Amino acid sequence: MSKLITRFEIGFDDETKAEIAALKGKLDEVARDLAAKEESHADGLLAAMQAEAANDAPQDEIKQLGQWVFEGQPKGFITAHVNSLGQAAISSIPIGDIKPSGDTWVVTEDAQIRVPTCLYRRLKGQFDATNWQNSAITRETVNDVDYLSGDLDECVPHIDEVLAQPNWLSESVPQITDADMQLIFIKNLSDVLIQRMHSMDRFSEDDYHIGAEKLMSWDIIFDQASHLFGVVVNNKDNILSAFFLKAHCEKTGGGSAHNFHTNSLMSRANRTITEAELPAFRAALEACYA
Repeated sequence: MSKLITRFEIGFDDETKAEIAALKGKLDEVARDLAAKEESHADGLLAAMQAEAANDAPQDEIKQLGQWVFEGQPKGFITAHVNSLGQAAISSIPIGDIKPSGDTWVVTEDAQIRVPTCLYRRLKGQFDATNWQNSAITRETVNDVDYLSGDLDECVPHIDEVLAQPNWLSESVPQITDADMQLIFIKNLSDVLIQRMHSMDRFSEDDYHIGAEKLMSWDIIFDQASHLFGVVVNNKDNILSAFFLKAHCEKTGGGSAHNFHTNSLMSRANRTITEAELPAFRAALEACYA
């Protein structure tokens, strides 16, 4: 019986080996190109997903520049302006001594000689940059509270005196009632309190709360335990005094006052309101006193 052949050996000459090596190199190059295309496609898909997520993310509120930015600011700040990026600032340079240049505002050459130093403060938040070259405003006296330092009887007319003047309103015009005056006062009060919160950046956020240890007088607050809005009226020696609006207002009154220590449980339940809670605060205040 003849011996079975169990092993074959095939040999290639140098020319054949070179052709096989060249073919392997081309196959490797094709594989690398395919891998690069797949990676590029994945990067493009990831970029598209990230862009879509950015579009879905909540956008910062665009603020309008106005006299409210001067509330609570030192008297030296007399001018406010917005640059092309929506960044706002207040300064002590008169409006006639600044001008738009490039993407922002600069002090004129003449003013730089006359006023070598000035006050400047950047405002938080994003502002409307539409027509920013004409955005500069001057602080109005009405926003200051200097008149409160004088005799109110001399500088503020009594409403009774105004209404008593003959022919002040014709008979066809409805007369202003006490309820009307109360509503006007409450709306003005809420506007002043809210403007202060804006100008001093006192609002809490979803992931950041201004709590009891940082509360100040006239902060609008929210008690997370009782779900009541209130206003801090005093903060002295770690004792907070606040007036809270009742959930169900009655004719006998619209709220109740409380004193509590900054380390108490009640104190830890309080924080300043968020901007999203502004409509609810206005409604609660007007429901109690309007």
